[in-house]
Amino acid sequence: MSDTQQASSCSFYTYVYGDDLTRTSRRFYDTQDRARRDIVTFRRELLAENGRYEPLPDMKIVRMETVPVTPQALVSLFNDLDGKLGDFIRLRAVVEVITEPQVRTG
Repeated sequence: MSDTQQASSCSFYTYVYGDDLTRTSRRFYDTQDRARRDIVTFRRELLAENGRYEPLPDMKIVRMETVPVTPQALVSLFNDLDGKLGDFIRLRAVVEVITEPQVRTG
């Protein structure tokens, strides 16, 4: 990359259960809407299982922003693919909490 080019960062979305935003589902989306649709579909599939009586946990959509994408940043990413994305992510923020659909209790 030449000195005149600026490296830019990227944003994408994932979801988590609980409060640890580094423990992602390992599913990633380019838009919040796609993440939401996938989560709702997944929750519907879980609710359709026989014997499902326990409430489903809340699922949080998290927006992740990368550091500027440079060769060094990509090396950091590739060296941590089985981890929590290491130094490649500079920001994680909950943008939505999905609670429905949900098990109905009598």
